[in-house]
Amino acid sequence: MGGRLADRVALVTGSSRGIGAEIARTFAREGARVVVTWRTGEGLARRLADELDQALCVRLDVTDRASIRRAVEAARERWGRLDVLVNNAGYLRQEPFDAITEESWDRTLDTNLKGVFLCSQECARVLPDGGAIVNVSSVGGQMGGPKAPHYSASKAAVLSFTKSTARLLAPRVRVNAIAPGFIRTDMYEDIVAHTSEDEITAGIPAARVGEPEDVALAALYLASDEAGFVTGQVLNVNGGQWMA
Repeated sequence: MGGRLADRVALVTGSSRGIGAEIARTFAREGARVVVTWRTGEGLARRLADELDQALCVRLDVTDRASIRRAVEAARERWGRLDVLVNNAGYLRQEPFDAITEESWDRTLDTNLKGVFLCSQECARVLPDGGAIVNVSSVGGQMGGPKAPHYSASKAAVLSFTKSTARLLAPRVRVNAIAPGFIRTDMYEDIVAHTSEDEITAGIPAARVGEPEDVALAALYLASDEAGFVTGQVLNVNGGQWMA
């Protein structure tokens, strides 16, 4: 086991599968005690928590403040503290622009943006000096997404929110974002149902699709003391798809 997050407690939203699950595993390997959360996929979340050395499994709906408070208090009751928040939970539905309903728009913005706000606000109340928030945005928030403009809008807002909260919470808490490109997850499988992988990799200089571990290692860096002088930044993990 490593020790880059030794004795710290981290809450990872949407950690029953995909990127969130890999972040939980990576943090645990580096000594963190991890709050694994789920809104759907309880079985997956509980199996993940069982495989980690020190983990707590909690149901969490990021659009419900009371649910968030219960998760935060569960962490504090178990370990007495909370040091790191990773806002990973997300929702993506690709659909033609003229087919996007208000319900779809609201669900996307509620999960991807309101959820980041609510979780950040509730966790910021208890994070100690040296605490860290890591927001998972998307390359779509930087370059737009023609098949999911509501998703791209929500992720662009997360980038702006990251910079604002980095200023507001400094110097006590650092706030940074990761902007993944195409990462091989359940969400990616939905994307390739509409676009071939050859088309996708043709636009990536690294000539491959990313893996959840690529994002997890970026989150580990931003949560650790190695990023102690890094705040308000966006770390692109996209194989060169977007360079800014």
